[in-house]
Parts: sequence; structure tokens; C-alpha cells
Amino acid sequence: MTAATAHKTERSNRILTFLLGHTRFAIDISSILSITDDFNKVESSKNHQLSFLGYLYYRNKPVNTYECSTLLGRDSNRTILESTIISLNEGEEAHVSWLNALEQSITNGTSFDLQRDPRVCEFGHWLQHKQKTADETTKTLLSRFEEPHVEFHRQADLLLQVAKDSGTAEALKQLAAAKRGKVSELLRLFNYTKSQLQSAVHPVVLYITRDGVTPWFALVLDSMDDIVSYEDSQFTQMRNPDDLSAETHPDPVYGYIHNSDTDEKDSLILSATRLAYLIEH
Repeated sequence: MTAATAHKTERSNRILTFLLGHTRFAIDISSILSITDDFNKVESSKNHQLSFLGYLYYRNKPVNTYECSTLLGRDSNRTILESTIISLNEGEEAHVSWLNALEQSITNGTSFDLQRDPRVCEFGHWLQHKQKTADETTKTLLSRFEEPHVEFHRQADLLLQVAKDSGTAEALKQLAAAKRGKVSELLRLFNYTKSQLQSAVHPVVLYITRDGVTPWFALVLDSMDDIVSYEDSQFTQMRNPDDLSAETHPDPVYGYIHNSDTDEKDSLILSATRLAYLIEH
């Protein structure tokens, strides 16, 4: 069905677009009462609906709030980024402990039993896996770890040999120099990468409405892409946005926007009514 016969109840020819994974979704502006950064104000709670996060207050009235990615059965880009940051924190802590253990080994003349192979250490193993599965931005950031991570682990063999050949004092002197140079490069990289990823985490809250005045429910998005206008000729309706009576398992997508002038993927338009059905069922 094309725009000539399309049901226009939920259409204003302006949409807010956002990405979940590699898929671009959209919600018609007429279904959005407000766009805010209220995510940190969510009062957490739980119910039978896995996507339910808790409550936000709109003009002092509680509004049920849902994670859009969970509601649509998609991975949350935000959750993936937050998980990556947690893994980087753990990796940084592990390497600081590794360095302290190396210093103690040199100082006390005891054996050093921690992992010397950068590919086998837990962080190195995670890094290899993540570089195969992460988005392109994260892959680019993580690729910078390879050389400094190898150089970091190389210090164990180098400094333990110095301690054996030239004594503890010389090994500790070279360790101090490495902390200011080659070793500190890896630790600085941990901080830089985490800050870059954290800057990409900025969830947006959409207050969805059916009457244009009061909130119906709220959706949390990983981030907002854009607000764009489109021509009727670019819209294709797949199903009625409001009538779900003939469907056993209603799909929240009721149409899509195709712009032949760009190389972007089509935007799948979500129906507020269909999203509400997913919430209730």
C-alpha cells in the first residue's frame, strides 16, 4: 500500500529516527509529547514486562518507562558500550595489579607467576574477541591497544633479566623509567578509550502520547539520530497502525520510509499503538 491509500492517523510526515544495532527505526513526531534527557531520573521498579525500567514524572505525574531495545527484542547499543567500559575498567585494574606484582617480584627476588603472553592474558583474550564483534568506532579505539599491550607484557622478561644480570637496583630504576614511558602509555590508553566510549553514551527519553497533551508511556533510546521530514511518495504502509484485530502477533512496525536520493537504510516506522500492545502483552 502506498501513500495514496495510506492510513494517516499517526503520520505528520516528520519522524524522529534512531539506531538499534544496524537498523534505523523511527517514530512519528505526532506521537511524541516531549524529548528529554531524564534517563538518570528514572525511579527503578520491576513488573512482568522485561522492558519496564520504572517511573518518570511528567509534570508531577508518574509515567511508565520502558527500554525500547528490550521491547523490540534488540541489543541495546548503550548496554553494549557500558559493558565494554566495565571490561576496560577490569582490564586496567588487572594490569595495575600485574605491574605491582612485577615490582614486588623484582624487589623481593621472588618468582613472577602472572601471565607474560599478551594474547593469553584475560584482557588480551577479550580484546581479540571484541575486535571481531564490536561496532566500527569501538573497533578503531580498541585497535590502538595492540602495540602498547604487547610492550607492557614484554617488561616482565626484560626487567627480570636485568635484575638477574645487573641487580635489583638497576631493574627497579628501569621499571621506574618504563612507568613514565612505555607502561604509562597503556594505562593512559585505558582512560582515553573509556572517556571516548562514555561520551557516546547519552540515552534519550521520549514521552509518547495519544492525545497530544498527556503522556501515555515513556521510551528510553540509546541515542537520537535525527528529526527529518519526508514526502508522501517515500512512505510505504505495511499494515494499519491502529487496527491489530487481524494479527495474532502484531508487529510494532507499520511502514517504512525509503529515500532513493541517499544511500541510507530505510527507516522502519513504529506505531505507538502497536508498541503499547507489546507493553501490555
